[in-house]
Amino acid sequence: MTVSTHELRVQAGTAAGATLADKFVAETTPTVLLRGVEEMSMRATPNVETLNDMSVGLAGSATAVVRGVAAGGGVQGWSSYEHLPYWLDNLLGLATPTGVGPYVRAYAAPTNTAPNCRILSLVKGDSNVGAYQMVGALLTRFKLRMEPEADLRFDGDLIGNKLVADALEALAVPAVNPITAAHVASIKWDTFAGTMGATTLANCTLRFMEIELRPDRKSRACVGTLTRDRYVEGPWTGTLKVGLEFNAATKIDVDAVIGGSLTQKQFEVNFADGPRAAKFQFAGTVNEDVEIFSDDDGVVTADFSMERTYHPVFGNWFKASITNGVDDLD
Repeated sequence: MTVSTHELRVQAGTAAGATLADKFVAETTPTVLLRGVEEMSMRATPNVETLNDMSVGLAGSATAVVRGVAAGGGVQGWSSYEHLPYWLDNLLGLATPTGVGPYVRAYAAPTNTAPNCRILSLVKGDSNVGAYQMVGALLTRFKLRMEPEADLRFDGDLIGNKLVADALEALAVPAVNPITAAHVASIKWDTFAGTMGATTLANCTLRFMEIELRPDRKSRACVGTLTRDRYVEGPWTGTLKVGLEFNAATKIDVDAVIGGSLTQKQFEVNFADGPRAAKFQFAGTVNEDVEIFSDDDGVVTADFSMERTYHPVFGNWFKASITNGVDDLD
């Protein structure tokens, strides 16, 4: 039977805190139909080698062996207040909600210890021919992007323990509320000497925002198994790219860069939609070319790119929070 792409579904089983933070988990039955996922790729990554010896001469090899097998992939789509926390839990570690409804989940980039992540088992397929599960899916890169009249978009790269044949569960389609640019309540733009969230920019000043976090995660092979049953985590990197209208406020930073001054900024964007909210904060150093006279529908803009930089008062370089009506993601 032919499978059309519109028949494909993506479901997730969660394993919050089920194992040590450096260990992938076993197969998990999906419990949620993930909303906002527009594309998701899955690939098996076998390590297969043909062995040479002094037996067949010019013919090369007569023996092959499977050294190991792992999984990888990617995901992209639009964010919602209810389901973005699945990805943030997977990236930044399991957040414990506070409040009695609405509930607030706070996130931060790790500083001293690796996060205890909500490792996901992602199932993709259709209900007729079948599906496959990426066991132990874990983000190795995650990007959020927003521009006017658009949703808050995400895309990321995944590693996993393995792929296994599976089947979709009969799950309801959950109601969610997309996070859109129209929900932006405030934008903050502060110097490193200032306080995060102190100085407000006019909303129309921000033309685009792109936050990318890159945890240095790699799956790790062990003896006694074909699959890579553990992962290791190194120092994180991250970038913030923003396009700002060129005006008196942003000209100060342009002048600092072209004058050879070290330019470090703190950025915050707040979303609000009734009882729902989202906040993203980033501290960084401008370390790439500044495009001064970019064109945004006839309006001159300046584009800044910053590398993550730990701020001692802020106590980090990236923090986020999501407020919604969901008390339990399991």
